[in-house]
Amino acid sequence: MSPVYFDDIGDFNLDRVTRLLAGIPGGVYKAVGSAIKRAAQRGLTVGMKIVSEEYAISQGELKRRTKNINTVVKDEKGSYSVTFGYRGNVIPLIQFDTRIDRSGRVMTRVLRQNARQALDRAFVASVGSHTGVFERVTKARKPIKELFGPSAVQAFYAREETVDKMDEVIYSTYESRIEHEVTRVLNGWGR
Repeated sequence: MSPVYFDDIGDFNLDRVTRLLAGIPGGVYKAVGSAIKRAAQRGLTVGMKIVSEEYAISQGELKRRTKNINTVVKDEKGSYSVTFGYRGNVIPLIQFDTRIDRSGRVMTRVLRQNARQALDRAFVASVGSHTGVFERVTKARKPIKELFGPSAVQAFYAREETVDKMDEVIYSTYESRIEHEVTRVLNGWGR
């Protein structure tokens, strides 16, 4: 997911947080980092729920394959900027709704609204310790390639409504958490 920038959010913009925590070494990093982490987790949960309703994969599998990236940077002027986003690899096709029918053909679907489709040249095999859906590249026995569905991040971006809902939840969670985190740092809780 492309980075989200937190400059001015409600009453607790970064300049105010910086002024409140100026005398505490690393205070801004602690407060903003904790609030962003909580906001990112909440946004991810909402995104996973929406995506798992559309794609034939579980929320747990999507979460296992998605990481959030948080960065708090102080520039040469002394002001802070915060970015965060998500990253993840494509998900093996076997993790989606994939079955082998009685004749041995691989039947799969990625979107819940679609019916399972037969993949005539595909087969399920264990390569090393990994089991996946593979397909021959040529008519020869080898080489083979594994088949994949989208990554969770690609699924987020497939619909604009998903990204908008995630952004809304992220910002509201950040607003509700930053005041608590500033108070926590000022009082020395959780050192």
